[in-house]
Amino acid sequence: MSHEEAAVSHWSGAVFIAGLGVGIAIGVAVGSVVALRMSSEAMSTMRGLFDRMSGRGNQVNFELLLQ
Repeated sequence: MSHEEAAVSHWSGAVFIAGLGVGIAIGVAVGSVVALRMSSEAMSTMRGLFDRMSGRGNQVNFELLLQ
């Protein structure tokens, strides 16, 4: 591998890492804004739906089995 190829390879890796960091930061920021905008009622509704779908009540959800 020549010096120029190694420099290009290093540069593309650095750009990938920078893009990854920017993407994570934007994702955290957008997720935080969405979570803050949602009311507590919406959050409890979503939590209840998740609990219902996952079957956390330690009982079989026959409504989901019939679908």
